[in-house]
Amino acid sequence: MSHRIAAERKGNIVGRQKRSKHLRIDESFWVWLESPTTPMHVAALATFETDGEPAAEVVRRILADFRKRTDVDPRFRTVIRMRRFPRRARRALVDDIDLDFHLRHHTLSAAGGESELAQLVSQLRSSRFDTRRPMWQVHVIEGLSGNRFAVYLAAHHALINGVDAVRLLSRSLATDGGAPVATPVWTIGRPRPTDIEARRATKSRPNPARALFAAAKAVGTLFLAWRTNAPLTGPFTAPRSRLNVDIGPRRRVCTASIDLNRIKDLSKASGASPNDIVLAACSTALRRYLLDIGGLPDKPLIAGCPVSIAAPEGSNADSSIGIMFADLATDQPDPAARLTTISRSTTAAKNHQAALPHAAPLPYSILAMAPHTIRQLTPGAVERLAPAFNLIVSNVPGPSQPRYLAGARMAGLYPLSLLFKGEALNITAVSYAGRMHLGFTACPTALPEVQLLARYIDDAVDELEDRYATAIPDLPKPA
Repeated sequence: MSHRIAAERKGNIVGRQKRSKHLRIDESFWVWLESPTTPMHVAALATFETDGEPAAEVVRRILADFRKRTDVDPRFRTVIRMRRFPRRARRALVDDIDLDFHLRHHTLSAAGGESELAQLVSQLRSSRFDTRRPMWQVHVIEGLSGNRFAVYLAAHHALINGVDAVRLLSRSLATDGGAPVATPVWTIGRPRPTDIEARRATKSRPNPARALFAAAKAVGTLFLAWRTNAPLTGPFTAPRSRLNVDIGPRRRVCTASIDLNRIKDLSKASGASPNDIVLAACSTALRRYLLDIGGLPDKPLIAGCPVSIAAPEGSNADSSIGIMFADLATDQPDPAARLTTISRSTTAAKNHQAALPHAAPLPYSILAMAPHTIRQLTPGAVERLAPAFNLIVSNVPGPSQPRYLAGARMAGLYPLSLLFKGEALNITAVSYAGRMHLGFTACPTALPEVQLLARYIDDAVDELEDRYATAIPDLPKPA
């Protein structure tokens, strides 16, 4: 049975266009970079544990209830009209949606674990969206061992960014295990500002010229940071590495998880932020992996770290994504020295951006990423020019309390991001209910057995705990 929303229009996939307008420049960025080897969609993988009820029964109940929800929010009825740089892409709102196309059901061939689930998700990550339709899908996956199932949400980055995707997923799930089936993500709209917030936003509109001037000046400082001994790290100081080669269309996905209390204890013992601890764990695991495959460069790897830029107060727009650069200190064998360098680098980047006036962070990020964008769009530039950074490492805050779907508790939440040309690895972390979950997205032709990298994360935390054991009360020294 086909579950088509609104009036049926045979042969017309997108239906009648209600409105059409340009995307913002930062949204069009993701359209410009779309290519056969670089699909620009972000995703989240959530695993659920049932409370005694067979997982197959819970999945059937979820699918039955989800298929009844045909009240699709405009965000999920938006078709993006792809256009080449420098023309901004357009969005068109459509009347009808074929829900059977966007909501998919999978059953693993045998009761599987993380490896079988990762294989399926890797296949899904390797596929591009049909640009004639709204570019999003929800996959419900059963057949996992331990009476578990999974939900995989994917959407084009121009439609929704990773930070807002985590927030949206959190809003769609219940906070009570006894609640009925939660609201599907495609029915959830953007929060609307109150009248007071809207009036306040109108009165406090920033001066665009002042914001642009301040952003340009700050970007100039960033690009010249390499001339000084200051810890501020700028783009294009990254070395060439095994991470920065031609990539193909295939993707390999793997996951890892860390107890958040371990990260907090290390933060207290070292004086570094929890985000720095996550970066240090990723850096340590990455150093070991590159040593394994004979690809560790002499110079330190540089991470591009996305930062969330909140929408103006009183606006119902999504947040935007900015960027900062962090020295991962992979050239340093001592884990404490590595963490110190990372912390100094991220602190300098935060202080640098904190000095920007209101409304300047977004133009700052666009200007800072402009050379990277041009490098991506210019044929042959990726092979000829040094990378702006070696990989993306991002950290997204998730819900602190457990979430439920049809009575099943969400056990894990793994963000999965995208790859740029010449960048074969992306690491994204999200905190949820006392754990830090990490999702790794890689090009398997460039990075063989990348699942080893995920396995090395726990060892990396052990190494840091061993180094700071005397500074953490009651912390047993790792064996």
